[in-house]
Amino acid sequence: MSGTDFPNSAEIVIIGGGVIGLSVAFHLAERGMTDVVVLEKDEIGAGATRFATGGIRQQFASEPDVRLSVESVKFFEQFEERVGLPFLFRQMGYLFMSSDAAQFATLQDSAAMQQRLGVPVQVLTPAEIAVRWPLIVVDGLVGATYCPTDGSGAPSDVAYAFARRSRDMGVRVIEGVEVTGITVDNERVSAIETTQGRIATKMVLNAAGPWAGKIGELAGVEIPVYPHPRQAFSVTPVDELGEMFPFAIDLKTGVYIHREPASIVLGGGDRARPASFEATIDWSRFEYVIESAVGRVPALEEARSLNGWCGLREMTPDDHAILGPVDALPGMWCATGFSGHGFMHAPAAGRIMAEWMLSGQPPADVDPAPFALDRFAAGKTTKAGFVF
Repeated sequence: MSGTDFPNSAEIVIIGGGVIGLSVAFHLAERGMTDVVVLEKDEIGAGATRFATGGIRQQFASEPDVRLSVESVKFFEQFEERVGLPFLFRQMGYLFMSSDAAQFATLQDSAAMQQRLGVPVQVLTPAEIAVRWPLIVVDGLVGATYCPTDGSGAPSDVAYAFARRSRDMGVRVIEGVEVTGITVDNERVSAIETTQGRIATKMVLNAAGPWAGKIGELAGVEIPVYPHPRQAFSVTPVDELGEMFPFAIDLKTGVYIHREPASIVLGGGDRARPASFEATIDWSRFEYVIESAVGRVPALEEARSLNGWCGLREMTPDDHAILGPVDALPGMWCATGFSGHGFMHAPAAGRIMAEWMLSGQPPADVDPAPFALDRFAAGKTTKAGFVF
């Protein structure tokens, strides 16, 4: 990009060209707001989006998360119609397996709430699990919940589709530009500084994912988002599992089994890893993950290791996203801290933020309190539960 092409002003500047920032840009453009600049310091989707494993589920213990998921699942089911580009949404279902009676009671309570919100989740006994998926060893299990409309897809495909359609509608999506400063005049945002120059604006959206806290520092605002390295391993497919084996999570070990078209992805059990921007893979964890997975699905013993990777998740202290304005700094907004669920919640978050930023009021169907930045200072937080 030449210096003459770089914009010197915009109505809205979105910091972060991952799936969240691009979803907001798409939904803004759909509503007629195209004087929008999306800035990505690397390439589109090169941050947390690139390393996400692509799960899409509606089974949460938190009602606000379930609502985001229900809306997003409907969007993913109609993705080509809405966006105009194809997206493979494989609805093989999510299976949460529990070996603890108290934990299973929580799963059942969550299932009742999810059903009230229209999610077709089912509560299963170990015997029912064994009938549906004979390859799963049910020893020690007390039960499970399963939702057939949950599934997975490729996060990068969604990010690229949002970027392409946003550009088609007039949004400027600029790669290779890093934000270096945020200018505040008269106690509100007035411009941002970048490695390519200054952009005057009165509205900035922090969608920088794991780097959201650093963007907040540029404006003198504390954004309690920290980076958590999360790794996964891929192994060769096992024909016995079939193409539609569920996204299965053993809550006892924290390990998940994710059947993809060309491989099986295994991961989880690493929540205790310290916060860090060093996204380096720890191969010593592979033995724990594969042994845990084989213990529940012995057929995986035939699988051979293919690859491993490590990316960053954007975590908050209560595992809920931060959505909405920064009250202490007019003009500053956040859509970050999705705690590993940014991809699956991107369609709903994009719609919510677009409507909120354009009207100045949260959408009527959204309770802003669980996502408000000031909930941390006020001590009004509730743990999301079952974060993977």
